[in-house]
Amino acid sequence: RNIIFQTKPPIMNASSNDNFPRVVRKLKLFAPPIIVFLLAFIALSSSPLEVFDEAAPYEIGDEAQLRVGLVSRQTKTKGEVSEAGDEEKYKILCSSTRTMMTWGSYLARCDTFKRWVDQCAPSVELTLGNLPRAADPVQYDATMYVKAIPPVQENLGKTFIDVVDSFGIRDGRVPEEVEIITQNQLQSSLFPNHETHIIEHWYNCDPSDTYIHEIKESNPLKAGAVCNACPRPDIPEDFPDVDFSMIDEEKEGTHVSHWFLKFMASEGWDEDKMNDLLAENEYGTGMLYYHVFRTFDVIIVTPKETRDKLRYGSIQRIVSVMKSTVPVLVEVQGAAFEHFVDGYEYPCVYSKEGDKYPSLEEALDKLKDVSARKKCQEVG
Repeated sequence: RNIIFQTKPPIMNASSNDNFPRVVRKLKLFAPPIIVFLLAFIALSSSPLEVFDEAAPYEIGDEAQLRVGLVSRQTKTKGEVSEAGDEEKYKILCSSTRTMMTWGSYLARCDTFKRWVDQCAPSVELTLGNLPRAADPVQYDATMYVKAIPPVQENLGKTFIDVVDSFGIRDGRVPEEVEIITQNQLQSSLFPNHETHIIEHWYNCDPSDTYIHEIKESNPLKAGAVCNACPRPDIPEDFPDVDFSMIDEEKEGTHVSHWFLKFMASEGWDEDKMNDLLAENEYGTGMLYYHVFRTFDVIIVTPKETRDKLRYGSIQRIVSVMKSTVPVLVEVQGAAFEHFVDGYEYPCVYSKEGDKYPSLEEALDKLKDVSARKKCQEVG
């Protein structure tokens, strides 16, 4: 079954308990739970284009129309009963190449996703691992393949590629029947001959959806950036009343648990407390990032300065920080970020070029005011 929703710029009201973005609220009301958590895919990594490894062993801002097809039933309908008398589960495989399955993109979209499917969608069975061979006696209703192109196999069911930032995946290389998950309309334009689904990814969806980060007076303003191999914001060391620090995951470690305690021990965290949170199905990796973000008054998000990333991504890096409800200052550089902030009329931005947007210094001066940061939070 295919369900179409109109998505609109999410508005968050800090004085209300109704803090879900509008599209998620609609999904929670009208769609099966699995669709809600489909929107909670997360990612922060990139890698070269990979293709299916046939030798791998089998292991068991414009208003966009979002057509949620991953759980579109092809071989069964809800309520069909197996011979044992139990409801037949809808079977989804989340897979990629063997190399890609060690990367954060796969772990975020598949491992973290499985936590939520197992907890909140008991009629769905989500399997992680390599693709079956075409002759293997296994049948999935749908398959999502992350950052690579899968083969066409009947036993994969309805097949999707989550492109993320694998910009070498282009329209002519993807089998016609495969559908594409992208980050924005600009990226969707690369696939004119395929059905595309725009999902602006974030790290995780968790019970902190009802939590609003408290914004208060702060002098100096504590600004931060957390990213893997991103350019450092050009903040002068002597800039008045701003204390800036950056966590570069390329140097510290690509998984948050590698560096979390280095920066959070002073906040009362130890290894046992961190591991306990990671083990919680309803929290997980995303919540560790949220705790880091919430030690700052504002998080600065800069684009990765490669041609394709500037043109088509990485929108998930903006949205994932917004999800923590910490104010976000976005550097507008490249078509993707400009399309995002203009489409959502997001006010907390800066640019190093031109006069359309304020400079970094002007933006930081403005964000010293509590009301300006609250506006960032509400619109984000």
